[in-house]
Amino acid sequence: MSRSRVRIGFAALTCSPDTDHSGEPMRPGRFAARCSLALSLLVAMALGFVSSAGSADPVPNPAVSGPIEGGVHGYPWNHSLFALRGPGYDYTEQEFFFSGMATDLSTGVQAPYESRMLVRLPRNPADFSGIVTVEWLNVTGQMDLETSWPVEAQYLMGQGIGYVGVSAQLAGVCCGPTTLKGWDPVRYAPLEHPGDRFSYDIFSQAIRALRDPAGNETTDPSASPVDPMRGMAVRWIVANGASQSASFLTTFVNGGYNRGQIDLYVITRGGGPYEDFSTPIFQLNEENNRVPQDDNPRFVAWEEAGAAHAPAVWWNYIAREQQRDLGQPDVIDAACSVNHGAVDYSARALSHWVSQYFATGQLPPPAPRVERDSSGNIVRDSNGLAEGGLRHVWRGARRRSVRCTRRTRSTWGRSRRGLIGKFRSAGSSPQTERMFSARPRASRRHGPVPAPRAVLRRSACRAD
Repeated sequence: MSRSRVRIGFAALTCSPDTDHSGEPMRPGRFAARCSLALSLLVAMALGFVSSAGSADPVPNPAVSGPIEGGVHGYPWNHSLFALRGPGYDYTEQEFFFSGMATDLSTGVQAPYESRMLVRLPRNPADFSGIVTVEWLNVTGQMDLETSWPVEAQYLMGQGIGYVGVSAQLAGVCCGPTTLKGWDPVRYAPLEHPGDRFSYDIFSQAIRALRDPAGNETTDPSASPVDPMRGMAVRWIVANGASQSASFLTTFVNGGYNRGQIDLYVITRGGGPYEDFSTPIFQLNEENNRVPQDDNPRFVAWEEAGAAHAPAVWWNYIAREQQRDLGQPDVIDAACSVNHGAVDYSARALSHWVSQYFATGQLPPPAPRVERDSSGNIVRDSNGLAEGGLRHVWRGARRRSVRCTRRTRSTWGRSRRGLIGKFRSAGSSPQTERMFSARPRASRRHGPVPAPRAVLRRSACRAD
């Protein structure tokens, strides 16, 4: 197919004389008229008379290469700490690079990029559920951090759900010692990131490479397209991200970057307010991270009473990962002080409802929001426990203890303690004996029992 490419300022157009969008051959006169019209539109955009945001344009397929091997360490950043083979599951882990031209839809400006994705899939295609959760990796620590995999990896693998982590932002790619290029300058030498204004389209193109691998470009014209899905057909894509990534996904949603690629958003530890609900959104926040809008027929949000922004179930994985990859000891949880709220229960419950939604169209059941007074402060009982919210029952194994704390608004984003919370034992008072003496009444409305138990009742958690 011959192509004529027109570029004016910040916009580009590809005109094909062979066919139009209907698949019918295009006559030369029609081709000339279409290119003339398109050229006029580009000139108008350049002069500011027409919005240059290309939200209606399809997402282009990137060029994909891999699986990537070698490097200084011989394994990828974010290499799973969990065994990929266990009771009822057997997974593979592969890394791929993808590249192309990313577009800032708010301006139409384009820039070249090359980034990477880490793909984990069932070894046997027959075990694949058809669902892939694609995580916008968090870069708050100036490195790519997974937030979903450390919390619910074994549950995802047990359900046959694919996981893909995408390096969407500059701070994860370059150029400090904990970025990809800094940690392994050999393996990640080809990567190039033009800046975070292009991160949204980079994320979109990663998803496109998964959803339509046959259309992927290649770096070698004689080679076949590289398929990160290993021949498995994606039925549903779930876009996932937490904390800072939740903020970027909010812009992604409101900025029109989906363009038919994503079937559902699961946004946690932040995010909103959202303006576009054409694709449903499930949200899960800790008690101090107030969801800024009410539920609606396309949006359900849970606020967890007693849970911290970065609790131990997540931090313990990250600390071991950093000890392996960076040689850093865990100085944060040395005294077992990080919030122990078992947020993996609610994370798995929400993943359960993802599968239910795709099977039946039913959204998760609503949960009460954490109660707040007229000043916006959390209402607490005489034991310091937050009122309202999604309630868990947490048990100690041999030692009955009350686990969690609150993160006060004054420490938001200013200190590690403000994010990880704190643990302290409640001892063995009559009150805690009553809390833990009986098997909790699990609510099947919010998730499978016994794992996870996300229940609407008083949480066994003391706030500090």
